[in-house]
Amino acid sequence: MLDKLREGSQGVATKTVLVVIILSFALAGVSSYLGSSSVAVAVTVNDQEISQTSVEQAYQNERARLQQQYGEQFDLLASSPNFAQQVRAQATQGLISDALIAQAIEDLGLRVGDEQIKNEIRNMPEFQVDGKFNNDQYLAMLRQAGYAPAQFSQSLKNDSARRQLLQMLADSEFVLPTEVELANTLQAQQRMAKVLTVNTTDFETVEAITDEQLNAYYQDNSHLFQSLEQVSVNYVYLDGSSLAEQVNVTDADVEAFYDTHKSDYQRPERRKVAHILIQGVTDEASQKAQAILTELNDGADFGVLALEKSDDTFSAKNNGELDWFEDGVMEEAFNDASFALTAESPLSGVVESPFGYHIIKLIEIEEAQTLPLAEVSERVKASLQEEKANELYYELHQSLSEVAFESPDNLEEVAGAISVEVQRTELFTAETAPSLLSSQAVLQTVFDRNFREEGMNSDLIEIADNQAIVVRVNEYKEVALKPLSEVTEQIKEQLTAQKAQAISQAVCSKCHY
Repeated sequence: MLDKLREGSQGVATKTVLVVIILSFALAGVSSYLGSSSVAVAVTVNDQEISQTSVEQAYQNERARLQQQYGEQFDLLASSPNFAQQVRAQATQGLISDALIAQAIEDLGLRVGDEQIKNEIRNMPEFQVDGKFNNDQYLAMLRQAGYAPAQFSQSLKNDSARRQLLQMLADSEFVLPTEVELANTLQAQQRMAKVLTVNTTDFETVEAITDEQLNAYYQDNSHLFQSLEQVSVNYVYLDGSSLAEQVNVTDADVEAFYDTHKSDYQRPERRKVAHILIQGVTDEASQKAQAILTELNDGADFGVLALEKSDDTFSAKNNGELDWFEDGVMEEAFNDASFALTAESPLSGVVESPFGYHIIKLIEIEEAQTLPLAEVSERVKASLQEEKANELYYELHQSLSEVAFESPDNLEEVAGAISVEVQRTELFTAETAPSLLSSQAVLQTVFDRNFREEGMNSDLIEIADNQAIVVRVNEYKEVALKPLSEVTEQIKEQLTAQKAQAISQAVCSKCHY
């Protein structure tokens, strides 16, 4: 029987059926793969899709912003059943607004020139040293913030385009003549009024507060006189910012660090050029620039023509010369043309930019070079000291974490691991916590019932960059009603103010003008 089955499976009809089945599964799989998208779309704004991932990221960002804004009250806020839904809706609306603004900018053709952005960057005080733009400072700060120059420029372009759109909308505002007339009429109106001032303080001694009234107010408003729960804690604090003083950096260390990090102390190639500018992007301006280029090619003096014909009057007084600049600083067309010039071919053709037409002449090239150690020694030393301090911090951090785990029943060994003293606080509430202990992570720990009852050290808690702490509850006071003797004066003041206000209102009600 097996032989018959084997013979049947080798037949033409059987093979044909198998091929059809295999092809159908293969084509269905490919179609499914090609026809489906792995990106979940949350909302579509005028054919622009916003992914679910983008919405989720915006939600997390908004949640983090609210947590930072509300601090200790955030947990109460987040406990609301509709909190997550409301925040997600707000984040989604923000993405929709951003998309609509970007589309409006695109539809209106709003553009921000490269030269405008470069001028804005050069004028930013963060990138200036002694009042002048410093490219090393600029690049260093961008690296620290995680930006590439192109990314930072694009971010500024986007912000400038948004401001341009908002300015257009603001400038389109108008006021109707009837609104002006109404405003003038209202401003010109006059009123005559009589004023009677009745001071409640005049009636504060009219009626004395009795003990029965004090006690009744105290009993009826006991919720106003509750003392908040308080804790006193012992703690061990590791502060990375104080470790730099413990780091010893020798001249040999500085030299070795400089040798291995020379790429961080590079001065890029710089160029000095002169130019003749004919303002305006018109046929007339182009023809004028072309005529000047012809004169230069025929042997005319560049400085003389710059003084006579350049619309950049400032540089024209100096033979058209500009200050030194690096690649990427000037407007793109001007920049590219300047860095394409060579000693053998120092004169450009007519170069068009948003400012008009330029003719550029190469004056001098300063090749890229590594700054000498003598010039950057202080920067090198600071970088090395910071690096060593960070290494020391992570060593102490690891040691502190291990000892806190291995010896959870006392803080003395924990403090000894990093050679510091155990610190102690007075009693405090969540609202009056010392600044060092005011982070949400620390407060949640020390006011946690289970943690208090265990009577052990906490785990190592990160409270900020290069700052960590281990805490242990020393004393705890629960919520309690303050004794009447402690709040008597407060109640007297409240009752006196209420009675004086009631008497003054009664007096006013009988007044006739």
